[in-house]
Amino acid sequence: MKKMLMAIALMLGFTGVANADLLIEPHIGFEAGKFSSAEATASGNSFGARIAYKFPLFVWVGLDADMGVSGKYKPVFGAEADMKRNSYYGVLGVNLPILLRGWIGYGVSDQFVIDSPVNSTMKANSTKIGLGFTFLPLVSLNVEYIKGTVSEITGGTLANSSPSTTSESFLVSLSLPLYF
Repeated sequence: MKKMLMAIALMLGFTGVANADLLIEPHIGFEAGKFSSAEATASGNSFGARIAYKFPLFVWVGLDADMGVSGKYKPVFGAEADMKRNSYYGVLGVNLPILLRGWIGYGVSDQFVIDSPVNSTMKANSTKIGLGFTFLPLVSLNVEYIKGTVSEITGGTLANSSPSTTSESFLVSLSLPLYF
């Protein structure tokens, strides 16, 4: 009996601790914001996912993809148009032990495609800051502030707009953070 207990103690002493290192987090939400020099507002539904590697000390690094699927672009003067936003961010985040998470991101690619009657495409250099609260097991409520500077406007009626246009928006989303 002593030998069996000794063998079990040795096996437990030499086993590793399980650690979930990969984060896959699909999210769905609503984004609303404004453009400065174009004097327009935009809003719409979005979905996306974060894929990240979690380090042992609460820090994670990854990619965040966000697709605006059914947005509206509303200028002060002129007709409303459908808009889609596709953005990809490099993100750095931290998990706090009190069910809170925070992250910052730099936009690798951020593009607004505005349909008829505007027919323009805007590319922006964007940054984001976000905060998430896990209120149910496996469900997180997230709020993100996204600020961008439009670097290029092509096609349509916005082609002659000021290149110093900025965009500011808030994204509220629900996500399912899964650790593997």
